[in-house]
Amino acid sequence: MADLDATSLLSIRSIKLDRLLEQQQQRERKQSLELEKRLAAAAVQLPEGTSRSLLETFRICGQCKDFQRFGEAHDGGYLMCMDGLQKGSVGAAYSLGVEHHDKWSEDVVSAMGIPVNQFDCTVERSDCGLGCKFFKKCIVAADGQHPVPGHEKEGWSLMQALKETSQETAADGSLLMKMDIESSEWPIFASEPPEVLRKFGELIVEFHGLEHEWRHDEYLKAMKHISAAGFKVAHLHGNNYQEMYEVGSSIIPKVIEVTFVHGAKRPDGCSTDQLYQSLDAPNNPGEAELQMTHIG
Repeated sequence: MADLDATSLLSIRSIKLDRLLEQQQQRERKQSLELEKRLAAAAVQLPEGTSRSLLETFRICGQCKDFQRFGEAHDGGYLMCMDGLQKGSVGAAYSLGVEHHDKWSEDVVSAMGIPVNQFDCTVERSDCGLGCKFFKKCIVAADGQHPVPGHEKEGWSLMQALKETSQETAADGSLLMKMDIESSEWPIFASEPPEVLRKFGELIVEFHGLEHEWRHDEYLKAMKHISAAGFKVAHLHGNNYQEMYEVGSSIIPKVIEVTFVHGAKRPDGCSTDQLYQSLDAPNNPGEAELQMTHIG
């Protein structure tokens, strides 16, 4: 009888845990569905022009059946679209911005069996082991006008990085890139021609400083280059280490993580609501997810 009671008690606890998990997922789903709504609400309040056009470039127009999380459980973790990313389909990966830890690189080496080239001029080394090659270089804009302050002689353009890693003749779509470089992403994408970007089959980018409206011309140019290279937004996630900023009566994240993919458009058109993924997690685990957005 005692064994039966213990078994029953474990069963009850399991049911309760399942219910709590389901309730948590429902709360997170509701929060995530707000992301695109807020971007859309912000966009429609703006007059026709650069800022409105920029927000509209974040619509989810790409499709993905299989997302997997690579990297840390919270900050440093990103959702990757695994459609077509089987072993042998990608020749090398590039991780831009690693600090001292970069579990994303380790996960790519483990899951895909490809080398990962890491770039960060602000640290001396990376803890990533076999399969990773660390370069004490920052990837900077191809125009040479946006070096990293204090590291002016430690910058390579994206094309130079490809040459230094023997991938300048890589086939289109045969490379993979993750980029988290604290606002330097904008001038890179604004200055690199689409033919360089086409060598990558997927981009995972953390975009910073969306509140800097005086830079929206540059931001829009960057997003247009990404689009011209054939990429479509497949996933969005707001980073809750940063606050929101106001656009009219709406607020949107200052920092957004974006997964870009090649491929066909969504069959029912671009989504005006963020497509929630259960693998999403707050960057700061001590705080709730940001209020999310809709893009009109």
